[in-house]
Amino acid sequence: MADGNGTKLEDTANSFENSISKSKAGWLKPYHWPKGISGNPSGRPRKPITEAYADMAEQKYPGDPEGRTYAQLIAEGQCKAAIKGKTEAAREIADRLEGKAAQPFRDDTPSMSVTLNIEVVRKKLFGDDE
Repeated sequence: MADGNGTKLEDTANSFENSISKSKAGWLKPYHWPKGISGNPSGRPRKPITEAYADMAEQKYPGDPEGRTYAQLIAEGQCKAAIKGKTEAAREIADRLEGKAAQPFRDDTPSMSVTLNIEVVRKKLFGDDE
């Protein structure tokens, strides 16, 4: 079958597939930095506040007779709050232990259904009667 320019549709499709595979092949190749050159010379960005919290959480709480850390006392406080019915504390514990609950996806955009007759489309595109 030929299009309006006398080109076979199969040839056009093959040419299109070849150009796609060639462009994808180049696109998919990973880039390698030259030896001795870093792609991220500054390294991973620091998080000073997070680092300070982590350091503090590991320290022993001053005056605690059991020698517990801040992290242990915070966890204990959250558990006691959850037992007293504090939903926020219970949610925090559950999220940490089990991961956050999956949120349902709601798509409020209106949808439409389209049905195409391939023969009608072919005639409109290529002007042929097959």
